[in-house]
Amino acid sequence: MNSATRRFPAPGPNGELHALGPIDLDLEDGQFVAIIGPSGCGKSTLLRIAAGLEQPDEGWVLSAGKTVKGPVPKCGMVFQQFTLFPWLTVRGNVEFGIANQRNRVAVTKRLLEAVGLADFANHFPAHLSGGMQQRAALARALAPEPLVLLLDEPFGALDQQTRGLMQENLETLWRAKQRSILLVTHDVDEALFLADRVLVMSSRPGQILRSFDVSAARPRDHSLRTSANHIALKAAVSEILRDQARN
Repeated sequence: MNSATRRFPAPGPNGELHALGPIDLDLEDGQFVAIIGPSGCGKSTLLRIAAGLEQPDEGWVLSAGKTVKGPVPKCGMVFQQFTLFPWLTVRGNVEFGIANQRNRVAVTKRLLEAVGLADFANHFPAHLSGGMQQRAALARALAPEPLVLLLDEPFGALDQQTRGLMQENLETLWRAKQRSILLVTHDVDEALFLADRVLVMSSRPGQILRSFDVSAARPRDHSLRTSANHIALKAAVSEILRDQARN
């Protein structure tokens, strides 16, 4: 992503709202990057531009060396809101994005086991808890084996305990395949627990203020959250966010 900028029509003398940018961002193969910033700074807009669902007003996005002009192939996305198809079972939702008919059953079985939903394959979304629905959504996003996975506050609506378990599930799934992941979150702990690199954004118009490398060894578990390095990084990120909230 090179100098990507996004503006929206708005009332006022300028007739527009400068929402995002300029943003320069590289996501390397197999890297897990988290983006954190104040509400309204354009984090979700950044993800939509990365996915090719929106076009920047200035700048450009490259994927596999090609300019992105529409939805990026081999790119999965998980949203904060539960987005399962209510008329399909859990198995049907996961199978939906698998093009290869011969591998469909095996891939679905493996993913449902990985997210702990093998016993709920024939259940409909309405019969699942919020955490279970989000696990199913994650399995569905992984089913087509995307090269890049974009996550927009995927655990934001979950209670703290379920959220922590989902973070550990995601870290385990990522280590198994090491796809490139770009995660948007408001949770500093979540960003530092999951990512290799954490990008802190400014208030609107959102720009990247600072990048933090997270060197904690993998696999990671809940004990990481009480380590001295994690606490120090959390304090540094939180201080920047507090400064931006005052602006």
